[in-house]
Amino acid sequence: MWMGEVGIVYKILPENVELDVNDLSKRIEDEIKGICKVKGVQIKPIAFGLNAILMFISVKDESGASDKVEEKIKNVKGVGEIEVEEMSLL
Repeated sequence: MWMGEVGIVYKILPENVELDVNDLSKRIEDEIKGICKVKGVQIKPIAFGLNAILMFISVKDESGASDKVEEKIKNVKGVGEIEVEEMSLL
């Protein structure tokens, strides 16, 4: 059976406003390298100096693949919250 890819947009919030979100984004990309492809990153202001990282990734459409990516992102020092903004087959 042919397996495709799933595109996911994660919204990642840092633990606090003092964190450099560009540095955090690079560390996240380094952590998830090899298990998915990062297609794009955008820094989005939320409120009161807090910025979110919107990260568009693609991962194989197989059981548990997105869970592995989320777990890796959660384990990066400085990540406060992560949520799926969008998910779609590519």
